Order: sequence, then structure tokens, then C-alpha cells
Amino acid sequence: MSKVVHYPAEPQIEDISQRLLREAVPNPSPVLEDLVRRGFEQKLAELYEMFQQGECSLGYLAEQLDISSWEAVRLLEARGLRTTNL
Repeated sequence: MSKVVHYPAEPQIEDISQRLLREAVPNPSPVLEDLVRRGFEQKLAELYEMFQQGECSLGYLAEQLDISSWEAVRLLEARGLRTTNL
């Protein structure tokens, strides 16, 4: 009998940014949630550019976004972005 392994759903920027925000602020306003999501998207774009240029590793990208390397891979794949810089 084989085991079925269930992986978490693809992480979305909104899910990740809300989780990080709620760790810092229990009841953030919608405006604050939007600002954090936009900031997360901007930081992801900047780090992804560095990653593609070989200036940082995927682990560094994940660390700077305060997410796991696995979350980073799934996040990039969900957006159709490459997860290697070779």
C-alpha cells in the first residue's frame, strides 16, 4: 500500500504577506495589509532580479522574505518564474 503525501497549496503573495503582517500586528487595517503586500511584491521582484543575475542564492532570497526555501520555490513556480539561475 502506498502513502499519499499532501503538499500545502501554492503559496500566494497575499497569504504570505498577511501571515507575516499578522505576526507583527494582530489586527492590521486593510490599508496596512495592502502596503505590506505591495512591499513584499517589490522586494520579491528585486531579489528575483539579483537571483537571476547570480548575485544571490535561492536560500538568501527566501531568508530576506522571511519564508522557507520550499515556499520560495513554490511561490516562484506559481508565478511561472525559474527556480534556478544557471
